Parts: sequence; structure tokens; C-alpha cells
Amino acid sequence: MKTAIDKILEWAVTISFMLMILTVVIQVVGRYALPWSPHWTEEMARFCFIYMVSLGAGLAVKERAYINVSIFLDGLNSKWKIWMDSIILFSIMVLMLFMLVFSIPLLKIVSLQDSASMRINMGFIYFSMTCMSFFVAYYSLLELMKNLGKILRNR
Repeated sequence: MKTAIDKILEWAVTISFMLMILTVVIQVVGRYALPWSPHWTEEMARFCFIYMVSLGAGLAVKERAYINVSIFLDGLNSKWKIWMDSIILFSIMVLMLFMLVFSIPLLKIVSLQDSASMRINMGFIYFSMTCMSFFVAYYSLLELMKNLGKILRNR
């Protein structure tokens, strides 16, 4: 079941991806078909990529679409797989909560600077780190709660 947050994140990732592709096309056309190339396209493509990955990371946790090494889990029975998965999710959540806490002071520091070509406040760009840490921690918590529900049902 998709929640409103899931749908918003999916749209944001899709828009960021489409904007990145459009920017790269403009850059390629500018280099080969025009006498000049827009100077802002490389920076814009980079910023779109950063937001696409940052916002998609939480959805990857929800969909279990991230890369993992399953060779260790394949040898375990289903009860131990759930426990190990829960430990991994808990570790991810704790790491992302630390990152969330430490990203806030970083935003204050980088907000004093603008990007080189587009003159966008770098606080906006680094806010992607705050978003990523929040959404990955949020979806890790949701998946951890599902695992705990499975553990309690199997008792």
C-alpha cells in the first residue's frame, strides 16, 4: 500500500530524473550544435542527480531495492533471517539518525555559500542529505516494525 509520502517521493524522484535528462540533452546539444554551451547545465545535472538519489534512498529501503550480500542470510532459517534483517535495519536507522542530527549544523555552515554557476544557496543542495537521512530512517523504522510483527506472530 502506497502512502501519500511514498507517492510524493516517487514524483520527486521522477521529476528530478527527467530534469537531469533534459539538462544533459541541453548540454550535449549546446556543445555540438551551438557555438556555445550553457555554463549552468553541468551543475544543474549534478544537483538533480543528488536529489534523485537522496530522495530515492528511502524508497529503496521500503522496497528492499538496495544492494545486499545475501550469501550470509541464505544459510539461516526464516526466524534468524528476520532477526538479522531487523539488526541491519536498526543499524541503518541509528546511522541515519546520527546523520540527520549532524546534518542540521552543516546546513547552517553551507548556507553562507552559493553554487558557482547557478547561484543557488548551497544550503538547499545540502538539504538533500537531511532529507535522505530522515526518509531512510523513517522507512527503516517502518520495515523494522513489520519485522517485529512477524517475530511476535511466530512465537
